[in-house]
Amino acid sequence: MFVLRRTIFLRETDATGVLYFSEQLKLGLEALEAFFLTKKFTLQQMIEKGDFLLPIVHAEADYRLPLFVGDEVEIHLFLEEVGTSSFTLQTRILKNGEEAGTTKIVHVIVGRESGKPIPIPELILSKLRGLSSNVALSKPREL
Repeated sequence: MFVLRRTIFLRETDATGVLYFSEQLKLGLEALEAFFLTKKFTLQQMIEKGDFLLPIVHAEADYRLPLFVGDEVEIHLFLEEVGTSSFTLQTRILKNGEEAGTTKIVHVIVGRESGKPIPIPELILSKLRGLSSNVALSKPREL
């Protein structure tokens, strides 16, 4: 698990000052990027120099409590599942220890040139190992 602490900003809210619905998914992605940074890996490196990409093929969010401008939140990032060419991440967004929302995002690894799914590179698997000890990363199953 990885935890990102941050503040909800005005630019992320609607006219009522409540977190705009699509921003919750962005929080999930932000947690992944912040996690990768702790592992000395940036998505910029992958985009500029890698032979693979990580598009999102599925995303969902559940909302339990409103988040307002200035709220301090914790975003807990978990690895839920690993397949041959995809992985699923979940986040729990907490406000004062109470769950305000969740996200689930599925990434598939595709070859840069072919755009077709490829096995998850060891570079990514090695980073994902830092998110969970409960998910087997050596023998992935097909998703």
